[in-house]
Amino acid sequence: MALFAVYLISVLAFILPPRLLDPLWQLSSIKLAVEGAPIPLLGLALLHLAAFLCPGDFRLQRRRQALTRLAILPALGFLLLIPLQGHAVWKTYRLSNAVSNQQQESASQRADAVRQAIEKATSPEDLQKRLLALQRPDLQIRLGDTPFPAIPLPQLKQQLLAQVNRTEGEFKVRFAPVDPATTESITRETFRVMVSSIAFAIAFAALAQRKNSPVPFLVEWPSLPGRLLGSLLRRPARSGQGSAGRTFLKSPNQREEDYFEALAHQDDEGPHPAP
Repeated sequence: MALFAVYLISVLAFILPPRLLDPLWQLSSIKLAVEGAPIPLLGLALLHLAAFLCPGDFRLQRRRQALTRLAILPALGFLLLIPLQGHAVWKTYRLSNAVSNQQQESASQRADAVRQAIEKATSPEDLQKRLLALQRPDLQIRLGDTPFPAIPLPQLKQQLLAQVNRTEGEFKVRFAPVDPATTESITRETFRVMVSSIAFAIAFAALAQRKNSPVPFLVEWPSLPGRLLGSLLRRPARSGQGSAGRTFLKSPNQREEDYFEALAHQDDEGPHPAP
């Protein structure tokens, strides 16, 4: 029971408050749940062992039965983590690339505006005025302590254009798309989490058991979808309404034909006894 408590406290302390729409929170929560799964799995195994060693302890037997039924939830939950992990990774890639493209496009537009201002300037004073109007926190143009009038205008333009190109390149590198090395690392981590989720789902299913079932939940697992589908398809008809409903669905001509067939069947049975 202490192992169960430690796992719940560790998970809840990390995932609260929930941020369900944040893919990074989803990935972190899934990783924490999978990496800590051996703790409750060991607790459930020890509970089975204790119930086996003490068959006369009815309180322990009831606790084992209750927790084996609850173990169905993590068995199914770890399976649900697989598509959730894939969706979170895909959403993270999509958002990262979208932000990167937006930032790089914005940097290119601002850099082009600064280049046009530099090229159209007719004097150092005009150039300084144009640059002051285009200054941005993420794309600043400086020449250090050298005043504008002390540099010839063509040389000044070359220095400013070089600085614009350098600043634009640094900004684009900072907001570059996900590189192949990072993509490979994330893919490997995603594959590890998915395989671990499958393994823990099988382990919990082996220690879980439905109420009034003589076998573990893992044994029933392959036939469970078919049984659920069959239970949905087999709906018992209400007494006194099945034939009435089928008769109501027939057309008037069909109902008339059925009526005359019933009369003919009664005539074939022979004369009725006199009252």
